[in-house]
Amino acid sequence: MPTDMTLAIDNNELIVIYSEESSIGKQVIGYAKSSESKVNLINISEAGLTGTQWSEVADMLGASIDELVSKDHPDVDDFAKDATLSDDDWIHFIQNNSNAIQKPILIKGKKAMQVETPSDVLQFIDVDSAGLEKHPVGDDPEIAPNTDDEQQV
Repeated sequence: MPTDMTLAIDNNELIVIYSEESSIGKQVIGYAKSSESKVNLINISEAGLTGTQWSEVADMLGASIDELVSKDHPDVDDFAKDATLSDDDWIHFIQNNSNAIQKPILIKGKKAMQVETPSDVLQFIDVDSAGLEKHPVGDDPEIAPNTDDEQQV
């Protein structure tokens, strides 16, 4: 049954649209939870999206509805591989076959991305490298002792 959620245009919330039947979807959840943003998980296997919401998602991705479907994945019905359907028919197909969406979709504010590999999430949420302080290229690193009686080798 579709959820009543409207897609948020909020830079502080990360929406993850995924199918629990997708191995990538399960992995993406862990990466998404590392985000400092509020995470809104939408498992389309349990609560799908309305047709309007699927259209909005496709528009945000700059894709057609049928491009959201993982047509070459072995879990997706062979019918989808060569089908030529209207957007409404593709929406009905997705709503009745949640495994058709093997690649999770991330939305944060006005940005959206369909994930190819789980680590794509890190780039999308802009995670810094292990919390290290960034310095412009060419600057010398600070190597002075930070504490008294510190011996540097």
